[in-house]
Amino acid sequence: MSIYEHVFQMMDQPMLILVQDANGVRIEDANQAFIRMTGYTINELQSEKGSLFLKEYKIETSVPVLKSEVSILTKQKKLLPVRLDQQPLPRCSANSSKRSFVIFEDLTPYKWIEQQSEKNKVLISGIVDRHEHIRFLRDSLGHSLFEAQQMNDESLLQFVADTEQGPMRQVLQKAKLDKEERSLTIRTSKLSGIELNMSVTFAPILDGFGDVREFAFVIWDLNPIDDQIDASQKLRIWMAKKDMSAGHLSALTGISIQTISKLRNGKILKPQRLTAELIASELQVDVHEIWQEIRK
Repeated sequence: MSIYEHVFQMMDQPMLILVQDANGVRIEDANQAFIRMTGYTINELQSEKGSLFLKEYKIETSVPVLKSEVSILTKQKKLLPVRLDQQPLPRCSANSSKRSFVIFEDLTPYKWIEQQSEKNKVLISGIVDRHEHIRFLRDSLGHSLFEAQQMNDESLLQFVADTEQGPMRQVLQKAKLDKEERSLTIRTSKLSGIELNMSVTFAPILDGFGDVREFAFVIWDLNPIDDQIDASQKLRIWMAKKDMSAGHLSALTGISIQTISKLRNGKILKPQRLTAELIASELQVDVHEIWQEIRK
């Protein structure tokens, strides 16, 4: 096996190499990620079954193809939504066959996250691999509490308090064994100096063999553990919960973005009463939930 074939097999993204000749289009090779996604063996994919698998998509290997969503049927008869990106490969002068390289992305975890968002307000969502490594993060409040890039490509455990890591792993293991969603409330490590209670739901994402490949998750709520945190941090949390940017809050209240930014960054500790009341009203919270003291 060449170094290129080794790399092809090691890639996490599901991939195919297609070949087209006088007999039609067939699968020349599939990496392990594609086999895990669909449940088919390489022999099955290279057989007549693989040819039938391709016919539905009317593959033409000589042109680039990008399909934002198509469905493929796994060996377990499950329709899998995928994104498909096909690129033609250079022709070999000694061979008249045309080849193309196809990358797939399983959209199942994203679909589950979208379904949760339709049920309730989601603050943070993402995908965690079987090693508890964050490989995708959608953070609706990153601008308010912490930078989203701080969480991407990190271990989920890094953002969970040491005492909570055991219970979280137990819940993930239970979800993996039962192949069902599991929810819990756990304490975070200190994010931007704030320790929070976090309500989260995990959903196992299955591969083509019916095994858990990864987990999608949504965070529904975040609440400070220490009531003595300063007003600027409380304001950031409430703005995040209501999905309210400084610009949006400014437009709704008539308060300048500069003033809101100063309040959120702790540069103004005691706002004027009217300012505090307008902000609290738009956030649908009592003034004293944010500020203990305000100016007359």
